[in-house]
Amino acid sequence: MIKPELLALLIIFGWLILTFGYGYIATKKMKGRATEWFVAGRKLGLLVLWLSLGANIYSSYTFLGLPGLAAREGFSVWAITLYGMISYLIGFWLIPRLWRDAKRHRWLTLADAFRDLYNSRFVAGFVALTGTLWSIPYVQLQIQGMGYIIEVSGYGYIDPLIAKLIAFSLLVVFVVIGGLISVTSINALQGAIMLVAIWFIGITSPIIAFGGYDKLFTTLINYSPPAGSVFHLTPTMNDLYFLYSIILVAPLAFWLWPNRVQNVFGARSEDVVKRNMVLVGIYQLSQIPAILVGLTAVGLVATGMLNVPIHVKEYADQSFLLVARTLYNPLVLGLVSAGALAASISTAAAILHVAGALFAKNLFFSESEKRLLRSARLFTGVIAITSLFLAIYYPVALIYLLLVGYAGIVQFFPEYIIALKKPGLIDRYTAIIAMGAGMITVGYVKAFYGRIWNIYEGLWGLSVNLAVLAIALLFKKYLKR
Repeated sequence: MIKPELLALLIIFGWLILTFGYGYIATKKMKGRATEWFVAGRKLGLLVLWLSLGANIYSSYTFLGLPGLAAREGFSVWAITLYGMISYLIGFWLIPRLWRDAKRHRWLTLADAFRDLYNSRFVAGFVALTGTLWSIPYVQLQIQGMGYIIEVSGYGYIDPLIAKLIAFSLLVVFVVIGGLISVTSINALQGAIMLVAIWFIGITSPIIAFGGYDKLFTTLINYSPPAGSVFHLTPTMNDLYFLYSIILVAPLAFWLWPNRVQNVFGARSEDVVKRNMVLVGIYQLSQIPAILVGLTAVGLVATGMLNVPIHVKEYADQSFLLVARTLYNPLVLGLVSAGALAASISTAAAILHVAGALFAKNLFFSESEKRLLRSARLFTGVIAITSLFLAIYYPVALIYLLLVGYAGIVQFFPEYIIALKKPGLIDRYTAIIAMGAGMITVGYVKAFYGRIWNIYEGLWGLSVNLAVLAIALLFKKYLKR
């Protein structure tokens, strides 16, 4: 007889074996060509691309980070939800155009686009290197998430560090061998289970715990947070500064993450891309039940049903799983945790895959397909190990890891749009200096101030980026007189 406490772990690892096996079968179809490894031969259909993009975008951030922010801070979580909604308006215009250009010019990575737009391998190399570096916090987020999932679901039967190492080692081996075909094959399964798990727990947990949503919010209104907690339901002026600044900046970066671009490049047709811009919005709506779970965790603490310091970032990020473990039996916990772990692995797989692709294609400059694939796989492992080291020794609140990455990635946006709409308006050196200045500003603000006036650090970086471009254009105009 299987112990109930072990049942959840068996379900989790059983799901991993199933999805890895499915991905391996898909990988066997590869013919050893770089196009297969990088963009899955541009053969992804509507259903696979939809589920894959959903699992790629909405990962540990949705399962753990978003409920964690709701449990820890309350109102601030709505800023994250709003910027995602705005992102789809931009994506419906931007992404089909990007796919058309990728198809026409045979781009395999985002850096390829910059190479052709600026006619410069140097710009492509800069985008490849910085895009990879700013993706590391995103991978770190997934690794920390995997550790939390196994720690809570294992009821103490397995050391979280050991479990994290095992799961991530399997992940790296799988991505290195299969490339985008295996990543999208896994993601299609992950995207399906993720939707079911989030909506089921989000809709039912407030009802089970409190008898309804109204009673949950009544409990929260009457809740007196402990000393040191920053939880609140009504916005302060600082909340509004953060909200306005992040909805101005983050949507611009949403579709320029190298791993998301890589997924889109694998689409079969422009029509598939356009339909996905609409369908993936279903995952965006899934943030609402995820937030409800985070608020339910606070309610459980308030009523004494859950005895943890939920205002501490580590416990806050575990709130989704703590609610599932408190209110449901190990079978349900195992299924939900499998979905959460699947989401973390799918996104980490996509990011690791594109990190290797960027390095090999735009920094290694190999003309041989065999050497190209070898260098891509090697760099994938390097980024994985770096991210794992940071996750173990420098853990950060999950949602803020994502936002740091956004602040860096958004620095690509002005230079991409300007080159797209007004080719030749700015030269390669100006583009690199402006993007670099924006990224350095983000790093400086984050390292020394955290956040100035609670304004999102990405806005400070973007402001410097645009200022450099404006000065360069004015100087160029002055010289022409």
